[in-house]
Amino acid sequence: MARSACLRAADFQAVHSLAGECRELGDDPVLWRRHQLAGLGRLTGGEFCVAAEVGDGKQPSRSDLGTVDSGADNGFNRAHWLRALTEFRVDAFFNPHMNAYFDRAAWGVVQPRAAFVPDQDWYSSICYQEVVRALGADASLLCLRPIHGTSVDYCGIYLLRHIGAREYSGREQAIAAAAMAVVGPLVGGPLARFADPSPAALPPRTQQVLRCLLEGDSDKQVAHRLHIARMTINQHTKRIYTHFGVQSRPELLARWVRRGWPVGGWADA
Repeated sequence: MARSACLRAADFQAVHSLAGECRELGDDPVLWRRHQLAGLGRLTGGEFCVAAEVGDGKQPSRSDLGTVDSGADNGFNRAHWLRALTEFRVDAFFNPHMNAYFDRAAWGVVQPRAAFVPDQDWYSSICYQEVVRALGADASLLCLRPIHGTSVDYCGIYLLRHIGAREYSGREQAIAAAAMAVVGPLVGGPLARFADPSPAALPPRTQQVLRCLLEGDSDKQVAHRLHIARMTINQHTKRIYTHFGVQSRPELLARWVRRGWPVGGWADA
């Protein structure tokens, strides 16, 4: 590896700090990804950044399972990125960069687009002509990793820069790869997937009851702590069980332990 591509101690520290911060926000699949993208933008110089989940990989049923973007305020035309999402849902194989990445099964690899798709093929593609150029972007990095516990779903990042901007350096590529190596394996565990039920989606009072239950409080203790009737607690508890697809407190706690979620952070009981 060229010296310029070598990570520094500060880079490793920044990547692991970013992963830890994402874990603290991990119950909200949009919030932790926004934080991830903001951090990656600072660390790599990415100006328009995307985090996504893709279903079924190389199969004809490849699908968009959720997307978060960041950086539209840097002078990009986000409407054209939204058009890209629409195009993807119509033809999930319209992006030659993603197609080449899947064909090579280059999981975790981070290299410039030109390493996957020659300039002639890229600049003549519909993806570039009608979406990426219209967005105002060109230089890009893509990284995909299989989501742990699945055989067909993938999480990924897509980092772009303005037309005319320099390509990503070897060190910036290495930082993006290191970040995905740390964060990627946590998706579907401590870091919620887009389809996962989130504690943050519950009403504030129900979140407070949830926190009490996770801390081991009995109904009587919850009633005393929150100054509400036990019948009301039962209503909140039923809502919690339905939301997370469980039927008992032990099952709820087991889910929490399995996910590695913190008890608090989303409620102030």
